[in-house]
Amino acid sequence: MGAKPMVKIDRTEKFDAIVIGSGIGGLTVAALMSKLQNKRVLVLEQHFTVGGFTHGFERKGGKFHWDVGLHYIGELGKNSPFRAILNYLSDGKLKWEKLPDPFETFVYPDFTFRVYSDPKRYQADLIAQFPEERIAIRRYFKDVEKAAFLFIVNGLIDLSPRFLQPFIKGVCRKFDRIARQTTQHYLDKNFQSIQLKALLVSQWGDYGLPPSMSCFGIHGIIVTHFLEGGWYPVGGGSAIAKTIIPSIEQAGGKVITQRRVSEILIDKGVAVGVKVQNAAHPDTEIETYYAPIVVSNAGVFNTYMKLIPPSYPIRDRESIQAFPKGANILSLYIGFKASPQNLGFHGENHWIFDTYDQQEVAFAPPISATVSPKFAYLSFPSLKDPSAKGHTAELLAGGEYDFFLQWEQQPWRRRDADYQKIKAEITESLIDYVEDRYPGFRDLIEYAELATPLTVEHFAASDCGTIYGIPCVPERFDLPWIGFRTPIENLYLTGCDAFFAGLIGSMIGGIKTAGFVDGIFGFAKITGAVIFHKYRR
Repeated sequence: MGAKPMVKIDRTEKFDAIVIGSGIGGLTVAALMSKLQNKRVLVLEQHFTVGGFTHGFERKGGKFHWDVGLHYIGELGKNSPFRAILNYLSDGKLKWEKLPDPFETFVYPDFTFRVYSDPKRYQADLIAQFPEERIAIRRYFKDVEKAAFLFIVNGLIDLSPRFLQPFIKGVCRKFDRIARQTTQHYLDKNFQSIQLKALLVSQWGDYGLPPSMSCFGIHGIIVTHFLEGGWYPVGGGSAIAKTIIPSIEQAGGKVITQRRVSEILIDKGVAVGVKVQNAAHPDTEIETYYAPIVVSNAGVFNTYMKLIPPSYPIRDRESIQAFPKGANILSLYIGFKASPQNLGFHGENHWIFDTYDQQEVAFAPPISATVSPKFAYLSFPSLKDPSAKGHTAELLAGGEYDFFLQWEQQPWRRRDADYQKIKAEITESLIDYVEDRYPGFRDLIEYAELATPLTVEHFAASDCGTIYGIPCVPERFDLPWIGFRTPIENLYLTGCDAFFAGLIGSMIGGIKTAGFVDGIFGFAKITGAVIFHKYRR
């Protein structure tokens, strides 16, 4: 189960910084401030479990364990800088297991394609399947790396002095056209085969946008991220928070759950603290905490629209309110009577599509008793984690917040019979979808529980239950409010909206914020500490 620090706090205690939210972005910035700046950091988490989208939960007395958002991570090989950073944050206590080969399986109506953790083999297998497109395939692998690099460069512009940023953005626009274009535009321009175009974007669920909407830069990030395979944390996603939090506490900081920040306190244009509601006892008095630095891991939307007082003038509020929302998902958590290896599964991910048309997949009507899924993602956490006790799977599909809107005001776990009926219908539809492709799947199931976008909204406090933060559409490149800076002195953002989505993107968002707050040598200190830790071990 996810870590649940049972921490009491003296409200007269002094802290050097307050971090809103305990996702990986918040934990990263808090741990770096603690380890390198010796700051006492207070981390406030509204959920009863820490970790954000890295937390896990259990059922059947601990027999079954699932992660709510973490399914696999790329670029964690022996010499990976990301692995070195995670080792530093966790003091080497966080361990990783590599997914078996093939680690991805793309299932389409008339063929199945398996991806191995060898980029040369991946390219060769594509050429073998589509020999007439060999030149375009080879160019594609070069282009995704170029687009990914340019996307990252754009994500780092806010580290430069503000007076230089317009100039740097102008220079970047001359070179980053490949990253700004939509993924669909790139595919249509370079490939002929409908099947190949669908195959190349099979992982678009990892960033939550169909090719017609995503910028090619974020697609390039994901493709290059997984070229050498995927890894999974031993102990599940909750092991991440469990191994990072001690360094925060050792510096005198605290991580407290069930504390929902209701307002960021601002005095003469400077953030000075937060007002907090006790989520476990909402009728108790509002708590107030003060610190000279406030960092929000709650996302751009929540920070600007909900936490900064509406009376405080924010120029970009209208733009933030109007910007497209991110993706919604349905998550079916499954516990098995026996190992799914009995059906031939080995821990690989399965992306199952009913059509080659990704637009049809993205904008399919909501799943119900009469509407079958067009897509499902099937993952097996128990086969990825050597410490797992029970046999489990996670089955994901696209959701739609508005479909569940009528139950929005009803409390979690106490929503009415109609809501439970819809959930049961969706559960059966998803299981049928997999059973049609893998006979015997249904008979193996002992337990199943569905989470809807309302569940995500309740626990993550995200706008309309979305995931991945502000979506990576081409227009995101020019948003002045993306990044770690805010117009309020001593208030910073972190996490995915400070860089990009996913664990690694959110972690880098935390590094950006912590490095900037530490001054001109902040990033050098982080780099030096990570390198020293790596070679000391």
